[in-house]
Amino acid sequence: MRTSLALGGILGGLVLFLWGAVSWMVLPWHLMTLEKFTDEPAVAGILTLTAPRAGMYILPNPHKHEPSLTPEQRKLAEEEGHRRMMQGPFMFASVRLSGARDMKSALVTSLLGNILAALLATWLLLKTTGLSYLGRAGFLVLVALTAAVIDYLPNWTWWNFSTSYTAVAFADLLVGWLLASLVMARVVGKDR
Repeated sequence: MRTSLALGGILGGLVLFLWGAVSWMVLPWHLMTLEKFTDEPAVAGILTLTAPRAGMYILPNPHKHEPSLTPEQRKLAEEEGHRRMMQGPFMFASVRLSGARDMKSALVTSLLGNILAALLATWLLLKTTGLSYLGRAGFLVLVALTAAVIDYLPNWTWWNFSTSYTAVAFADLLVGWLLASLVMARVVGKDR
């Protein structure tokens, strides 16, 4: 069982990692869902000038106010923020003022994350009984679909991630997990 768990995690993680490379570096679908500002230097300048630190930002932010506001002023500010949020523009963004992570550390982190996810999914699969090879693979795809619904739908619903971005994220995850599940189901099947 330990051998199947380790092999399922490592091989499944490698398949996910390799699929991710194809999905992001060969296929155009992810990049087609990302928009471009008409004046990137101006937007970068405003971010540098107005973002005090790296982090997640929401615009408008109706929840953060000066500590000196009275409860009544805070309530009015929140109402105004919610009105501006509904009126637009609205943005939910990750801001990193020092630039993107270096590619090497991002790749290593991604690979380790994929192996951890495959390890956890293999562990779940090892808790099942009586499934055929395709049943085991289908179980893993269902686990991935569940994770996608938990992760991607709230971002689409609450943060207005575009439908095209969300659909590609779903498709990417399902294709990757279908490929990985075929390997992981084979590895676990040898243990039964």
